[in-house]
Amino acid sequence: MKQVDVIVVGAGQAGCAAAYDLASAGLTVLMLDRHAGTGHKPCAGGVTEKARRLYRFPLDSVVRETVSQMQMSLYQKLETPFAADTPFCLMTHRPELDQLCREQAQQAGASLTIVRHISGFQSHSDGIVLTVDGEQIGARYLIGADGAHGAVRRLAFGGGARHGAMAIEGLLSREHCSRYPQTTFDFGVVRGGYGWMFPKGDHVNVGLYTRTQSGGTVDRHALADYARQRLGSDALTHVQGFPLGTWGHQQRLAAGRVLLVGDAAGFTEPLLGEGIYGAVLSGQRAATAILSGHDVAANYIADIDRWRSELRRVHPIAAVFYSTLPLSFGVLKHGVRRPLMKGYANGLTLVQSKRLFFGAHFTQA
Repeated sequence: MKQVDVIVVGAGQAGCAAAYDLASAGLTVLMLDRHAGTGHKPCAGGVTEKARRLYRFPLDSVVRETVSQMQMSLYQKLETPFAADTPFCLMTHRPELDQLCREQAQQAGASLTIVRHISGFQSHSDGIVLTVDGEQIGARYLIGADGAHGAVRRLAFGGGARHGAMAIEGLLSREHCSRYPQTTFDFGVVRGGYGWMFPKGDHVNVGLYTRTQSGGTVDRHALADYARQRLGSDALTHVQGFPLGTWGHQQRLAAGRVLLVGDAAGFTEPLLGEGIYGAVLSGQRAATAILSGHDVAANYIADIDRWRSELRRVHPIAAVFYSTLPLSFGVLKHGVRRPLMKGYANGLTLVQSKRLFFGAHFTQA
């Protein structure tokens, strides 16, 4: 039976962040993923400034646009610029970003194996045993980075995870666009959510996001309508939709030698559905807990508590914002635009930016 220090199931942003730190520290790390390629889940690919600061390596090779101004609108009207003095987001194409992170993790010493099926899980005092494509692999620790409905949660914790939000996206070639947009958020085009247009050089990433608690729905027909209305074409490719985990403050995150990170842990921010920051942060914090060598589950839960607290505070903000449109858009536009953009450009989270606006003491999460 093959034996490693850590198995990481899922080689996206969370899994690669954990694998990179663990392998860099000298541990033997095996990443397992069902896809030889990358970008097999909807992700608009925007790397916020707060997320960029977490990466252990430069992202320059995969940056398609540098964003210091975006447009926000209400019902595709009242389009308003939201600008900052310095960039607050880097636009990447998610498959390219994932590939970079996989390569960096492998260069640090992690190995990657493409698998078809994880069918068994056993836990004992010294580690875990995972049954993968009919063969057993042993490890001291297991990190689940395989999404809200991944195998690790189901096998190690029992049952699936709540998701809380839904997103669907597609790519529209620039040659089919009636115009090349700025980074844009159109609030109110779907109930309890928004539409987005993220420019990526040779294409525009077009998508819809909704909080499922609001009763909103998103599907291919709605996405095609939105693309036609905003960009003059519905010739979308690579259309995919997926539930997003936004309930990390209420989920079980760890048990014994098993830790959940990223969307598997429900660490997507619920207001805008941004998941890269929570993914990279939790992957790194899981690695730190394992490297501590004692009380790993407890250390991980304690170390990620500030982000869980952030999610707990953002949920009611998101509920109020989407349920009180257009009033809330007016507050966003006329009241908090400046401190919000200043906070984002300085790498702050939403709650930290809110504290900055109200003059309270804040610290970096």
